[in-house]
Amino acid sequence: MNRTISVSTAVFAAIWAQRQAGEDTEDAILNRLLKCGESDPAPSEITPKGDGLTDGRSGVHFAEGFDVFRTYKRKSYTGVVDGGQWVRPDTGERFPTLNQLNQSIVDGNENVWNGNWKFLGSDGTQRSIAELR
Repeated sequence: MNRTISVSTAVFAAIWAQRQAGEDTEDAILNRLLKCGESDPAPSEITPKGDGLTDGRSGVHFAEGFDVFRTYKRKSYTGVVDGGQWVRPDTGERFPTLNQLNQSIVDGNENVWNGNWKFLGSDGTQRSIAELR
């Protein structure tokens, strides 16, 4: 069974600085460092367990499990609302705001409402999150 913990950016960086080949999750790194035995497998998908989150500046509410995606430098990225935070499924990193999620991907500052972040509408078409404002 997995548990979620919040750590500062400095602690997160220190954990990843201890990473060895084949360790793809924080759990695997800490498991080795703390000598806990076998680590739990990484979850294959994020399961809803909260009420989502509301963007403080725009007032937009993102329901638990809401998916967003974007392309940056020809690479695709996604974010999912999980436990009141944005999660990058590719790294497992958690962010309290969409801006911080975006900063983990983009070099420099960027307005997250500029149309780069998309979601799938109920009709299956890609739509800008700016439409949700």
